[in-house]
Formats: sequence, structure tokens, C-alpha cells
Amino acid sequence: MLRVSKGASSILGFIASPYFIRPYRAITVDTGFIDLDILITRIRHPQSKVYFLDAVKAYKAGALRGALTSAWVALVYDLIAKYRELSAMGDAAATAFLQSWDNATTAGDIAKLLQLEGGILEDATANTQVVNRIARTHLDRLREDRHLCAHPAFSAEADLFEPSPELVRLHLVNAVDLVLSQEPLQGKAIFDLYDIDVQSPGFPTVHERILDYVEQRYLARVRAQNVRNFGMVLAKSLLKGVPAQWEALHRKIIPSLLAVRDRAAHAWPDVSLAIVRLIDNLEPPNRPRAIAFIAAFPDFWQQLQEPTRTALQATIDNADPAAITDYSILAGVAVPQFRDAVLALIAGLTRQQLADAIASQPLAALWLTAVGEYQDSGSWRGSEANFRDLITPFAGRLSSEQLDQLLDAITSNGQNWDAAETDTLLLGVLRNAAPADLPTTDARNRFYQHIRRMRCTDKYNDVLNVLQSDGWVLPPPERAVDD
Repeated sequence: MLRVSKGASSILGFIASPYFIRPYRAITVDTGFIDLDILITRIRHPQSKVYFLDAVKAYKAGALRGALTSAWVALVYDLIAKYRELSAMGDAAATAFLQSWDNATTAGDIAKLLQLEGGILEDATANTQVVNRIARTHLDRLREDRHLCAHPAFSAEADLFEPSPELVRLHLVNAVDLVLSQEPLQGKAIFDLYDIDVQSPGFPTVHERILDYVEQRYLARVRAQNVRNFGMVLAKSLLKGVPAQWEALHRKIIPSLLAVRDRAAHAWPDVSLAIVRLIDNLEPPNRPRAIAFIAAFPDFWQQLQEPTRTALQATIDNADPAAITDYSILAGVAVPQFRDAVLALIAGLTRQQLADAIASQPLAALWLTAVGEYQDSGSWRGSEANFRDLITPFAGRLSSEQLDQLLDAITSNGQNWDAAETDTLLLGVLRNAAPADLPTTDARNRFYQHIRRMRCTDKYNDVLNVLQSDGWVLPPPERAVDD
């Protein structure tokens, strides 16, 4: 009879245990032997945790086939739970899958449920993108091994499938790491959601709010690859004008792309390289858009190929004011290399072109030309039209100095201060100004003395009330000057 020492017995016992890594076995064991009890605490959804606990209990009891089967059930349940979260956020692909799932559940259609269960990994990879392709490979192995455990038809009749403890443990760790512990991040649905959102009145219009909104609603819950794709969609909108429905929304699109740069820094290098390639290969008709893009993102200028920089500089240098139709080119005034050429373009604009350019984007560089055109209005109705077309679009953007210029433009021309709608139009602009941006005391005093002399203080009473809202006091009447 073979006698085994106590020490050798312990060694043999360890070798026979599930924790001994047998040589030559083609199974990868999770590094560090992650504690399964700790693993359970990482699961997000409470009910998924209950299902997965069954798998852990089976594993600890040595029921390895039962552990794999329970792990697959927990995985499918968790994917369905994630789909419900995505559906609540407006993901159409998740909603479509859930509709089929819920209809089959209500009808008791077992065959349909089995079909949906069998295809859920493909759907989660291709449609909702809850699972990436590398994770899909690992999870497909779990599904195949689950079939071998639960369905005798999947293995030879005399060859019962017996998964090793290491294999089961690996599947348990993968299920939690790849799915059960993860938030349901949006995939391709982000583009459809943003398209609807950016056109809605609920999308912010203030720059800082747009940055926060895009970060919280889109960047924080989207996979890294989709963040990169999202950035490229925004860039193509600015550089190529697609989709067409975003053409009038550049004041929202630009801050959205800035949010990708500033709030998703991990994705920006890839986005930046792709944008440079896009500009370097841009068609000539889209070069004015590239100039506007460089104005918003000046760091790209030095990254462009020399021929591209030459073409863009020539585009602005050779632009004909009479032929200009894409007013986005005027944004290039913010780029030192383009400034002089753009200012020459602005000086050559007709009144209608100036109005169209301001309607497209009320650039600060257009203000002096606009207020000068308004100051020279030749009739009451012409004055009102000039105010609406050339001044009102700047509301909320004017500094104290610019509002001084506006008040002086009104009082310097009787066609302006005496026009029937001037007081109402001016009131709208002043109400949109921040308290710190209201006209200076000297400009208010000049304005008041003028309308008092012209005996129209009653007409401008509401305007005077706004001007007095920060403590300004009406000055004493000036002594009349003999003509």
C-alpha cells in the first residue's frame, strides 16, 4: 500500500482543487484570480445580480455546467435591461428589439423568444452597439459553451461536455467585465438623436451651456469610437454642408464640436487627424467653408499641407464682392492671414449683401458698416428696414461702446429718431443687453438731451426706463443755444 506523507497529501489535494492551473491546458485564467464575491458587487442592475449569483453558487458547488447556463441567462437579462434604458433615451434600434421581445413574451411565442435570444449578441454589436466586436468574440464563446452544457444535441452522445473550473471562471469574469458592470452606452443612435435635438427649441443657444449639454447628453454616454464618429459628422457639416438641415445651425454645431475637443480629449487626436485630411482633400467650392472653419478652430492652420494653405489664401485674396454668395467666408476676418482681404470684401458689399451676411452670421466685423448704413438712412420706412435687417440681428451681442454708436446713429438723423418704429426697435435691443453692456452715461445724456429738444420724450419713455434701470438719472435740461 502506497503511503503518502501529510505534506504530499496537501500538495495532491491542491492539485486536485479547482484552483490548480494544470499544465498544457489551452485555457486562459483571469489574472489574479478575481474574487467572485467582489465581482458580484460590480454588477449594475439588481435583478442581473440575482441571476448571476445563481451562477456563482453553482460554480462554488461544483455544478460547472449549471454555472455556465446561469451566466448566459444573467447576460441576456442584463442586455434586455440595458436595451430598456437605451429605449428610454430614444434609441430606435433598442426600441425595435424590445417591441419584438415584448410582443413575443405577451403571445407566449417561445420560438420567437429563442430566435431573439440567439441573435441578441449580433443585435447588441451591429445595431445598438452596446457590445463591441472584441467583447462579442468572448461572449460568443460563452454562448457556445452554454449550448454544450444545456443541449445534449450539441455534443456527441457518448461525449458529455465537462467544462473546466478555469473555463467557467473565465466566462463569469468576462460576463461581468464586458456587459454586467457596464453602463448602456449609446451607439449609432447618437446621430439620429442629435439631428432631432439640435433642430429643436430645447437645444441650448448660449456657448457655455452648449458645451455642458453636449458633454452630459452625448459624450458621457457614448462609446469612444462613436465619439470620434460624432466629431467627424459635426466637422463634415461645417466643411461640406451635410446634412442640409444643419446649414442654419452653425452657431450650435461649432460649440458642439468644441465640446468634443475640450470635453472628450481622448478622442480629439483621431478626430483632428481626420479633419486635417478632410480639409486637405476638400473640393474647391467648399473652400470658403474651410476658411470659416479655420476661424473657429485656428490651430488647424499650421497642420494643413502647404498647397492647401496656398489655395485657401488665394480663395480669400481673389474673392469678388459682387459674386460672393457664401457669406461664411467672412468669418475668416478672425484669422490674421485673412483679415485684410476679408475687410476689403466687407467694404465692397452692397446693402442687400450686408443684410444677407448679417442674417447668416452677425460678425462683429460687420457692425461698423451696418451701423454706418443705418445712420445714413434716407427715409422713415428705410430707417426701420435698416434697423430690422442690419441692427436687430446683433441684439444680445453688442458692447457698451457699440450701443453708444447706435444711440448716436439714431439722434444724428431725423429719418431715424422720428421713424414710427424706432423706439420699439431700440427697446428690443436694449432689453437684450446685459446690464454691464448698457450705453455709457455720456451717450445716454446725449440721447436724452436730443429727444428732449425734439419733444419726443413721451415716445421714448420705455427706452428711458430701461436706461434708468441701473441707476442712471436723467440729466438737467441743457440751456437752449440760439441759432
